[in-house]
Amino acid sequence: MGGGRQVLVVEDQVPIEEFEGIAFPVPATVHLEMRYVDRLLHIEGEIDVKAEGQCDSCLEDVSRAVHVDVDERFDPHAGSESDQFGENNVLTGDRLDVADLTQQLVLSAMPMGLRCGDDCKGLCGTCGANKNTSACSCDGE
Repeated sequence: MGGGRQVLVVEDQVPIEEFEGIAFPVPATVHLEMRYVDRLLHIEGEIDVKAEGQCDSCLEDVSRAVHVDVDERFDPHAGSESDQFGENNVLTGDRLDVADLTQQLVLSAMPMGLRCGDDCKGLCGTCGANKNTSACSCDGE
């Protein structure tokens, strides 16, 4: 890819590995457009994937759509082969690891804990009842 006007489009299905109890049952749909801008590789696009796991508050099964807008810039001339945790750890020479980039972007977009909804009431600390589905006898105590 040379010159600022050439665009490389990547359309792919990328499997995402399970992380911290959150599973991704189907591969992520990835659409990326890459071009060089001022000696930097500019990557724009979007990633869509479904995340499944247990709600951290009520322990019910949760399935959520995750959308990631991609707007990344990498310096392909910065050395990355020796630093797997460096800024360019997905870019080696002129080869972009789309799967690794996708995995990193999806996991960084995930909340610290998966919840069934913003209004989840969780479990009763005394009897363990799910407060989203019914009131428990402990509420008045």
